[in-house]
Amino acid sequence: MAPDLPRGYGDQRRLTQVVVNLLGNAIKFTEIGGEVQVDVQASDGTFLVSVVDTGPGIAVGDQQQIFEAFAQVDSSKTRKGGAGLGLAIAKRIVELHGGRTWVESEPGKGSTFRFSVPHAQDTQIQF
Repeated sequence: MAPDLPRGYGDQRRLTQVVVNLLGNAIKFTEIGGEVQVDVQASDGTFLVSVVDTGPGIAVGDQQQIFEAFAQVDSSKTRKGGAGLGLAIAKRIVELHGGRTWVESEPGKGSTFRFSVPHAQDTQIQF
């Protein structure tokens, strides 16, 4: 992370949970010798966090489904276990912080999971 990022306000524990979930998935789905990168940027009052991996990628038709509770992409090559709750929880945490979550991916070319949250939150966040 750049040392000059602005100070942000939110539930540190929950936002850490989002990053750990995205990193855990990236590591889980990236084969030995692959790469996982994390980037954080700030602009126009918003933080943008990106987790990039060189894993198998996700078909466009499956990209929205993976953010739903208990949903997993059913492929013998990518099935790695788990309950299918992590991305749904991460998405909800980000939404409660006034942000959004999305994925950019193509089969065979890896995935980039991103989320954005405002630097400061005006409302009380309740879980």
